[in-house]
Amino acid sequence: MNLYFNTTLDTKTKFDIIKAVGFDEFFTGIYDQKETMKFYEQMDYAKRIGLNCTMVHCSYYEPKLNAFWLAGQDGEDVMNGYINQINQCGQYTKNFVVHLNGSYESTVSEIGLERLKKMLKACEKYDLNLCVENLYSAVEIPYIFTHIKHPLLKICYDSGHNNVFTPGFELCKEYGQYVSVLHLHENDGTKDEHKTLTVGSPIFNRLKNDLQYIDSSVV
Repeated sequence: MNLYFNTTLDTKTKFDIIKAVGFDEFFTGIYDQKETMKFYEQMDYAKRIGLNCTMVHCSYYEPKLNAFWLAGQDGEDVMNGYINQINQCGQYTKNFVVHLNGSYESTVSEIGLERLKKMLKACEKYDLNLCVENLYSAVEIPYIFTHIKHPLLKICYDSGHNNVFTPGFELCKEYGQYVSVLHLHENDGTKDEHKTLTVGSPIFNRLKNDLQYIDSSVV
């Protein structure tokens, strides 16, 4: 369950609700300005009530994300921001999820690959999976996994993003072996709505087929 599903409740109450309805795992981001508990306080409280943090989602500024693949300070800032977050969360979780593009205009490059290698080096200190989330690009994940072979390089599969941004990309079929975490949500194919999955919907039916390509221990 996503901890930041609600921005009106205090953080402790959200944890208590997640626990009370029967979840044993949660994910969150490093969004101290939006929560009533600091990140390390969240991790401490979750542990005390028996919740495991399965992943931490990156904090990002979307207009700068495409710069990750380009020469210049903006791209360095994106990389360094992620490395700082890796150092904050690495001891608390097994998976760190990153966004590497923010629009359809994203490109790929050796510059971005070198930045990814530096991020993976930071992850090695914690045995932390670096999970690239599928977004606007159907080129990015094939490019990354063709050029970088690293045991901590993984994928965060987002069902809603696949449906609305890259509907023809058979990500799970082609790269399911690298999927470490899942973001499962619904949309109508025209916008990223983040609705609850509905039995019988196109996304739900596609997932029934796609999940066969993912390690069952992830699901």
